[in-house]
Amino acid sequence: MAKKKIGIYGVLESTANNKVENLYLIVDDHSIAFSVKNEVSNQFVSFEYFVNDPENQGWNQLVAYLQNNSKSIQNTYKNIFFVLNNASFVVTKKYSIDDALMYKNELALLHGTSLEEEVRVTPLSDDKVLVFSIPDALNTLLNRSFPTGKWHHYTEFLIHNQSEDGVGVFMFDTNFCIVIHQQGELKLINYFKVGGPDQNTYTLLNTCSNAGIVPNTFSLTIAGFDPEQVHWIKTLEQYFANTHILLAPHGGIGDTLNKEFPNHTYAPYFIF
Repeated sequence: MAKKKIGIYGVLESTANNKVENLYLIVDDHSIAFSVKNEVSNQFVSFEYFVNDPENQGWNQLVAYLQNNSKSIQNTYKNIFFVLNNASFVVTKKYSIDDALMYKNELALLHGTSLEEEVRVTPLSDDKVLVFSIPDALNTLLNRSFPTGKWHHYTEFLIHNQSEDGVGVFMFDTNFCIVIHQQGELKLINYFKVGGPDQNTYTLLNTCSNAGIVPNTFSLTIAGFDPEQVHWIKTLEQYFANTHILLAPHGGIGDTLNKEFPNHTYAPYFIF
């Protein structure tokens, strides 16, 4: 069955007449996380992380479990962000003709599409858009509990918030996202399957090579590694100009989270 892996809670201040907290509900391939942020104090005040049983197919059992076991699900929020965190997306040029079918076809060429999903297009800049798809079943399940939720893709926040020149690696249970900025512009962003340390190193260095950058002239930011990956992080340090470990933010529940999880496994869920 599904289970809760972590729950850390602070005091939530939102009321029906004074909504000050935002909920970021991050949906990975096999997990759902609740990150609650007070936009007045700019601090995260609650975090829950639920994982699906590997034998479960789809999200039905996971969503049913968190409906009965989440302390965050019944609270009042100002804004609710559904954040899809998967590899089914593409950053592409903005077409002069606003035709959703053109974007859908481009996404289908890379990842395939289904009749039972909705394609969303998010503007990034004057000439670029982010295209991703939302499974109808997942949308229906989440909207039952959060009818005001609005869909985003995790890479949207990476592109906007990790804009300094450098290489970013954001680790999750089964995949990791690499984002590269050069001269203030997005150079590359993509997901890759998590493998062993040697495979992950090869994937990262090969991705840098394909993007046309020399790693030892760039800084590396890495977030979300497990304790078993400490030696891999030390290996990466020799290839880059410097390495920065992204922590859960200080203040709010961040101090508690960093003490309980010293390898900062959940840092990628606090980039918002």
